[in-house]
Amino acid sequence: MKGRISVSLRIFLLIATFTYISFDSIAQFYVGGKLCIGSAAPTTPPASSGSSSSNTTTDCTGEPTIFFDEDKDATAWQWNFGDPNSTTDVSNLRNPQYFYSIPGKYTVTLIRTVNGTVQPPVTKEITISEPPEQPLLLGKAKGETTVCDGKTLTLDPYSQKTPPPGVKFLWFPGGETTQTINVTKTGCYSVEVFDAAGGCSRIAQINVKFCLQESNGGGTEKWYFGDGATLDFQAITGSPIPRDPLASSGALFGDPQQNQPVFVPTPATASNPVKSPEGVAMVYDPKGSLVFYTDGIDVYDADNNLVPAIPSLTDGKLDGTNTATQSAVIIPKNTCNECPHHLYYIYTINKNTGLLSYSVVDIRRNNGKGAIIEKNVPVNLQTSQRITAIKTQDETGFYVYSHDAGTNTFRILKVESTGTTEFTQNLGLVHDDATSQQGYMKISGTGAKLAIAVVKGGKNYVEVFDINPATGRLGSSPLTIDLGIPAPPNVYGVEFSDDEKKLYVTLKGDPTKGETSYLYQLNLILNDPKEITNKKIKIDESAILSFGALQSGPVNGPGNKSIYMAIEGSRYIPYIQLPNELGNASVVGYQPITGGSGADLLGTSGWGFPNVIQAKQNQEGEGLGATYEGNCQNQPTIFKTEGVCSPMKAEATWDFGDGTTGTGLTTSHIYTKPGKYKIKLMLTVYSETVVSQNINIPLLNNLLGNALKEKCKDFIVNDEIYIKPTPELNLPDETFVCIPDGEKITLDPKGQNLDNPKYLWNYESRTTPTIEVNAAGIVSVKVTNVFANATTCLATDNVEVKEGCEPRLFVPEIFTVNNDYINDVLDIPHAYIKDFDLRIYNRWGEIIFESSDPDNRWDGSYKGEVMAPMMYAYVVSYKSSYFPNREKITKRGGIFLVN
Repeated sequence: MKGRISVSLRIFLLIATFTYISFDSIAQFYVGGKLCIGSAAPTTPPASSGSSSSNTTTDCTGEPTIFFDEDKDATAWQWNFGDPNSTTDVSNLRNPQYFYSIPGKYTVTLIRTVNGTVQPPVTKEITISEPPEQPLLLGKAKGETTVCDGKTLTLDPYSQKTPPPGVKFLWFPGGETTQTINVTKTGCYSVEVFDAAGGCSRIAQINVKFCLQESNGGGTEKWYFGDGATLDFQAITGSPIPRDPLASSGALFGDPQQNQPVFVPTPATASNPVKSPEGVAMVYDPKGSLVFYTDGIDVYDADNNLVPAIPSLTDGKLDGTNTATQSAVIIPKNTCNECPHHLYYIYTINKNTGLLSYSVVDIRRNNGKGAIIEKNVPVNLQTSQRITAIKTQDETGFYVYSHDAGTNTFRILKVESTGTTEFTQNLGLVHDDATSQQGYMKISGTGAKLAIAVVKGGKNYVEVFDINPATGRLGSSPLTIDLGIPAPPNVYGVEFSDDEKKLYVTLKGDPTKGETSYLYQLNLILNDPKEITNKKIKIDESAILSFGALQSGPVNGPGNKSIYMAIEGSRYIPYIQLPNELGNASVVGYQPITGGSGADLLGTSGWGFPNVIQAKQNQEGEGLGATYEGNCQNQPTIFKTEGVCSPMKAEATWDFGDGTTGTGLTTSHIYTKPGKYKIKLMLTVYSETVVSQNINIPLLNNLLGNALKEKCKDFIVNDEIYIKPTPELNLPDETFVCIPDGEKITLDPKGQNLDNPKYLWNYESRTTPTIEVNAAGIVSVKVTNVFANATTCLATDNVEVKEGCEPRLFVPEIFTVNNDYINDVLDIPHAYIKDFDLRIYNRWGEIIFESSDPDNRWDGSYKGEVMAPMMYAYVVSYKSSYFPNREKITKRGGIFLVN
């Protein structure tokens, strides 16, 4: 390839010699970036759908030098980046990027093809510099540390060496330019060290945590748009939600959980300097505070002052426009070793060329208010009036969506810490004229769907695409919905309900031309374009107002939100309170601007709403908290607090509220009675000292413990825990059933501490409080207290059921010896006995009958003679055959003999 470019260059020089072409008249190309050495990180471009191009940059090992040919008529390119150290310093893209590995001067050559004709080469000389030596904070390029609250930490990027000559420093977040700074607050701090020329740099970053220092809250979202219009939101949360005392696990010592807020508009209290008929962009930092905003031309800081530009930029005005539907979007720019975030990209649409471009604001500059350090860097030719962005699935980067003019090409930029990847997809309708390029493009709150409004051939369309959240790619089968209303009025605003099952659309009419504006609800669940059109629901219409954009707000954060509608020239705007409902204006809670309703803006609305982006949310600092797991009586309750001021050492003492205490960051306790208990945690935190850090003898470390460390301070917190009752069961260890007799016995656990108990026996899976059994074995029961929140406390008990029959023996009181074959002998019924012994006595105490066999029956005789009728005494004894260890049973009585 490099050889072919050289041949082309020689041929073209010959042509130029004989045709006298002026090289000065040929359009130049853009060269940008920091012009520093670097190397690209390995990347795998995503697979394409439709036609696509892909090029990837990275800023982790140095930024690339970027090139862009601004000749919009060019169709082919041959770049030579002039690097003698490489044979791959060539490209055939309009916007290539290249990493130079050695500092020095390089001559870049471009040969472009316009209308099929190879043009004369154009060249530009650039100088590539080398960044300074890597700065380190506490010995690391990226690290963290924890110190005692109330202390001061000095940060120095060259604490152990002399800084390179002439370097300059810039700190985040305060914008200091000194070599060192003193830190007293929890947060992320970074320093960028620039070379003497100020072009190349390296960054070091450290997260500093002051032990248990409370964090500072951020701001609240508001929208600036139109002519000084401000939409303020009020969050209604109601009373905090108390912790459920029946919950089996939860947090201790923390603030009460807040209800999900319901956002309502509140009258604006201040105007703003925006004067934009349509597009505005706003960006909020990780804590929710406004960073800056722009209409695509002027950039304003959070205090409504114009953001300046650093030299050699001549001014802070961008080449964007505020008459584009979505004229700008702002996203944080992730860089290696950077705190989130000190750089922000502003993507705009060039008012003259239609170029999609970006500018960069560094908020460290201008005393922390920000300054423009790069502007109008070209990204793509001929973008339509739509641009929007959404966070990536892991929230570490952003997808920026735009649509090329004159085509059906979506252009998607994935901007993350490892670089910027661009890919395109050819899908849906062709946006082939100015009218078709003016409707809004919106992404649903979860990032799962994208809708775009298109006017084409006198018809109003809405296209709805699925988005793959892992790749940012659009699905290849959009819903193309013909709204069934001829244009004009033109479809303009689109917005999804929170549940993404409804889509709201506006048709923007011009009242001066007799055009009516409409607001409709579309039911996307129908999933059939014709049916969706036929069943669309009109929410509002007006022949005197011009309806504009739709937007759910506030854009960021949880809670129930309304959808607002811009009305050109109005101080008030209407909103939909219940956008998830399917139905007409009354069903969705539509608040029109008539009758004193609607949101008061203080200024006046245009047609547009701002593109609002918030960086990944991050609350700095930490509170002292702990968790418990298990709150059933007679079962372990685990208390745990971990990561407190890590890696500092901590000692914890617990007061469990029942007269006992425990120690350790994790401890266990068993409560023997149900009820409420006051919990107290006493925490002592120690930080390392120079002496303790230098002792590396484990035995000595164990012996000294925290004696050589610095004690921060003691923290004491209190809370309450409820211990739920656990059933107490009282089954015997064993019981017996006489199986030969078919006997059944009743088992009753005789439970106490019961609260809505549920029973489960292993015997035939019975669920009754008591059961009858007629077989031997281990019988167990589970008794569960089921509480109002469906949590439970469980107890188990079991009994061993054995086969065992009680001995039985019956001695009749009378028998006859009259030979009538009825009761003629003394018959003693018996069962389950052994060691039988029977003795019968006459009245003189003489034994007249004895037997060791219960089946040996007495016939009433003695020595061959029938005894006289009278009462005869007896003594019978025996043992249990099932329970031989029992004492022998003895019974005494009298038997009446009758002749």
